[in-house]
Amino acid sequence: MINRSQAPSPSGNLDFKLPEIKVLKTINNFDVYFVKKEKLPIVFTNVTCDAGSKFDPIDKKGLAYLTSLVIDEGAGEFNALQLSDEFDKLGSIFSTYIGHDSNDFTLLSLKENFDYSFYLLSKVLTEPHLEQKDFDREKNKLINRILQLKDDASFVASSVFEKIVFKDTFYELPEIGLISTVSNINLDDVIKFYNENIFSNHYKIFVVGNIEEDFLLTTIEKYLSKINPLQPKEISFTKNEKVNAKFYVVDKKESAQSEIIIGHTAKPRNTDDYYPTKVMNAILGGQFSSRINLNLRENKGYTYGASSSFSYYKHSGLFAVHTAVNIENTADAIKEIFNELKGIQTNVKQEEVDFAKSYLIKEFPSKFETYSQVEKIIEQLIFHSLPLDEIKVYQAKIHNVKLDEVLLAANNNIQLDKLSIVVVGDLEKIIPQIKNQFNIEPAILDNEGNKI
Repeated sequence: MINRSQAPSPSGNLDFKLPEIKVLKTINNFDVYFVKKEKLPIVFTNVTCDAGSKFDPIDKKGLAYLTSLVIDEGAGEFNALQLSDEFDKLGSIFSTYIGHDSNDFTLLSLKENFDYSFYLLSKVLTEPHLEQKDFDREKNKLINRILQLKDDASFVASSVFEKIVFKDTFYELPEIGLISTVSNINLDDVIKFYNENIFSNHYKIFVVGNIEEDFLLTTIEKYLSKINPLQPKEISFTKNEKVNAKFYVVDKKESAQSEIIIGHTAKPRNTDDYYPTKVMNAILGGQFSSRINLNLRENKGYTYGASSSFSYYKHSGLFAVHTAVNIENTADAIKEIFNELKGIQTNVKQEEVDFAKSYLIKEFPSKFETYSQVEKIIEQLIFHSLPLDEIKVYQAKIHNVKLDEVLLAANNNIQLDKLSIVVVGDLEKIIPQIKNQFNIEPAILDNEGNKI
């Protein structure tokens, strides 16, 4: 009989098998990263290229995003409806994703339908129609989408925050663009972007699924052999060092909550102290029982959740604390976050380090549950120029992190004098709090991050 008066003891580390990654090469020099996974009769494919929004002209931000919306509106011998129907008949799911750095074309298909599904994907890559009527429709939908997002406090806070910390770089504006920049885009811009950044791109192809290696390579070469890839474009990134700590408020009248983001730019992913920083952030705000969440949610009751994170683009990292609080608690919540950021730099207990390491080690197997998760992990290794065996040493490197390394990571990666504080909410209720609490006059911005 189970003794329910005692909590169950923790189980040991989960034993799981890491995927074996094979690197293949097509006749036209595409790199193919393949993991054979036989549990289900499906194949997940991602054809990715360096064609993200960082290549957009500054006055036409949203060009890469709009191109991704138009590119599958008919291709080869299929119009838009026929192409969609063909994927549906196969039970295949095709989608595109645009980030700042890259453009992903993903395909989930049954093993038996992989050949024809990949044929359809290849038509999108090599023979998109890019017609005026489709462009006009998708452009109009995109502008309406941007209008909708202007009322989304979380999106506004994130986009304004990135505009501040990435000022004067190609990361400062959202991938989706602004109404003013999307309005400048015409069909010729889309065709030019496709020809220069997608058609002749040096694709990296990631495949996870129940498929034979020889058949996979033969299929890719059969349908993509007409592409002669060019070398990726060189693009330079210069970090803006002039960003200093400052409060920014975006007005959202009659809002019951304040959306808060506090942070700054960070080191890229491939740095020596990545693992100590990972453990440090788990203690600070990277798990449910973290300091920031327990303080703001459990102790103060300001929010349903608060977290901190280090995220990584190709050329820069980003550190951010994010929460939404009842508007009358705005200044107090910011003060508590400041206290936690200061505290992590001077006071960390060994039991906190041990708990954070145990959490990170035990959650690691869950990152390999789905085919798309496996693909994303491999893609990120290549994206950040990390060795493929990084996943094999992840748990050991987390386990070996020491207390003094965590403190050092906190001091090296949280710059208290560089923190930008963005608050989206009712201006009339927020400004007096900030003035009283911090004796400072915040800058007032519109929902695109421009000073008012």
